[in-house]
Amino acid sequence: MNNEIIGNSYKYVIDTSYGINKDGFIAIGSESVVYKGLKTKQDGGLQFSCVLKFKPKSTLENGIVVNRLDLFRTEELKIFEELRECRSVVRIDDVIEDLGSFSLACDKVNGGVINGSSYFCVVEEFIDGWNLDEYCREEYWKLRRIEPLSNGLSNVVDYQDFSPEEKAAIDASYSYENVLKYQNQIMLFMINLCEIMQLVTEQKDILHLDIKPENIMVTRYGKELVLIDFGRSKKTTKANRHFDRSPSAVDYGVNETIDAMYQYGTLGYAAPECYAKASAGSDFPFSLFPGQGRISVESDIFSFGATFWECLNIFELATKSRRFVHDPHDFYRDRFLCDAAYVNRDLSCTSPHYHKKLEAVIRKCTRKRNDRYTDPENKDFYHSYYELRKEIEDAKDSAPTIKKEEDVKVKNAFSACGSMLALLAVFLMVFAAYYLMAFNIAQGKWDALTANYNDTQFYRLEGIAQELVATAPGGQVDDTYARIAGFTYRNGGDISEYEAPMLIGLLQHIDRPALLPERVDEIMRHADTRKFKEIATEVVKLEGAEGSIGYDLALAIFNVEVGKTGMAEAYETLTVYLDNPDFRSAVVKLKNVLDTDANIKAIADATGSSKLEIQEVLKNAGTKGA
Repeated sequence: MNNEIIGNSYKYVIDTSYGINKDGFIAIGSESVVYKGLKTKQDGGLQFSCVLKFKPKSTLENGIVVNRLDLFRTEELKIFEELRECRSVVRIDDVIEDLGSFSLACDKVNGGVINGSSYFCVVEEFIDGWNLDEYCREEYWKLRRIEPLSNGLSNVVDYQDFSPEEKAAIDASYSYENVLKYQNQIMLFMINLCEIMQLVTEQKDILHLDIKPENIMVTRYGKELVLIDFGRSKKTTKANRHFDRSPSAVDYGVNETIDAMYQYGTLGYAAPECYAKASAGSDFPFSLFPGQGRISVESDIFSFGATFWECLNIFELATKSRRFVHDPHDFYRDRFLCDAAYVNRDLSCTSPHYHKKLEAVIRKCTRKRNDRYTDPENKDFYHSYYELRKEIEDAKDSAPTIKKEEDVKVKNAFSACGSMLALLAVFLMVFAAYYLMAFNIAQGKWDALTANYNDTQFYRLEGIAQELVATAPGGQVDDTYARIAGFTYRNGGDISEYEAPMLIGLLQHIDRPALLPERVDEIMRHADTRKFKEIATEVVKLEGAEGSIGYDLALAIFNVEVGKTGMAEAYETLTVYLDNPDFRSAVVKLKNVLDTDANIKAIADATGSSKLEIQEVLKNAGTKGA
């Protein structure tokens, strides 16, 4: 077999020093097989790295032969030329339509061979780094490693096949500090990709249509993003920034091939409007909506949100699901092809430390489609990367930091102002008048919002609540908090994992600290039973409420479910409050998190009680008054 390709100015060979199996293989793209290559001038000289993308010259689609080479010339190549000025989009160096006598054995293509009769080659620049999936999974969380074999090759070992000691070390890395660092990095990536897409979509009027982690490269030095694989991209116009497609229908009742389900995008990331219509009496997996089949900037934004949803869930997905690790296509097909999982994506499976404003961004990106999802006036959806970027930046600016350092300059400035106290007294009078006016304005906002409130307005409610407490006159802070809490507990409803942090943040400012235990008890009595872990995580951050029933139960739940420690202490807390009817929901939650073989053994070892005694206590906890 001839392993050399002759191009316009360079000759190319596969880099057989690269890859797990030293065969140069990188990946299978949406319409190509990708290898690491080496290029050399025709007359010799230094070798340089490159990427060799082998694309089929033609494909059979719905019984019709499609000339892929011609489509590449007329569409994809022109798109790359338009984007050549953008350094964050991969560049094409050469296109070799005639591979000559080149031949490469490849078990990843039909026929097992890549040669000149069936394939052409696109030469792209080599990005030294990782794709986004590899960065999140391997570089940051270390959920996969490469293990050398005796024959000189290597093997991929995933988290599920790690030793118990390795798993414990990985689990311990999923800590508060590392989660916040990771969250910050992901938001930087999101902002970076928005900047790229602003040029691609809003300046060049190009839809990418296959945004996913594998098509986003992270450079090794600088951690900048580079967007690759424009094989499904489409050119639009500023006046008409969408197009309608008419895909052939597919039978969703059978195991369709990957490409049959959609024409634009990849399963798990493609927006619902990108999927083919249903045939043979099968059901379309998502709710039908007017305008289905209209591909637009909103379609790419959906893929943007789905991509970063996966990045933020990668630790849970890779540690809890072997199927996701080994076959993400089947994982998404079998578990996600329905409205309940595919749209309106949240971060309920992730660490509770992720910022809720970040979740709100992802939910809006992946919002369930309706008849106005492409209407710029419909503010339930993002319609540009400019507005998306602004909300990500807002989320980043308001996200918690890892450690708040003391501001020494401020401290020194105050110590140097003792001689100006008399002057400050005058200013304090002015400020008092200002705060009274600000409090009255905040009250007006609160009354207007709560008169016709719905849950989509929560972040406005939170902001106004903070204004009310911050501007409340002396002696009225606790009464103001009580008013806010009373509205939150309205109609006896449970408070969510969003509302609990709001109330706890406000509690840090109340002017009657003796009421803190009572206020925390209120929060735990009203906590949504499905979100006890998240709410307990917020409660334990509050200082001054220690010793209250609500705080004790929250601390016990947090230690067992989040910290994975303190089983015996949590069990002791359970025995103290197991028959308290006011906190029955929290007691039942604590009972459930303790009721595992490993936890029961840890309790027995620490307390000297028998497993049967412990199981009997757990069985009866929370049953009184049930």
